[in-house]
Amino acid sequence: MTSRRPSRNLIVSLPPNVLDRLRARGARSDQTHGPYNYTRQLTRSLNLYDSVVVRSDPRETRGLSEQHYGLILDVLRDPQRLETFHIQRLGDYLLEIPEFPQRARDLGLAPAELAATVNDLTFAEKLHLVDSAQIHHAPPAQKSRGK
Repeated sequence: MTSRRPSRNLIVSLPPNVLDRLRARGARSDQTHGPYNYTRQLTRSLNLYDSVVVRSDPRETRGLSEQHYGLILDVLRDPQRLETFHIQRLGDYLLEIPEFPQRARDLGLAPAELAATVNDLTFAEKLHLVDSAQIHHAPPAQKSRGK
């Protein structure tokens, strides 16, 4: 009887629009694992995305205070559900979250002013906030089976 080891490879199904963007960069099926195979091009795209998010921290790029930053991350409880439209108008979206205005006032902030500040951020800075909120609210990692 042979035993099967669990694979460490991740298999991901990509939607057609993502495949089209990868192909536009030259990605193709390549069994020799050359520089243009799907895995390398997807990895490169994810690394570039991550570098934009990391370098767009509004605390560093705009001097956003830790207090404002923390409030935004706390109230964005389901950031993984936000679409591009919501990210573009993130300040307006914050005003729609029932607890945001009161939490802002409790910190001595004017909710509309903070929302306007967020709306004035670049898309990459708003994306940083959404990505950081997802990390902030992520469930704890599960323990591996059998360990």
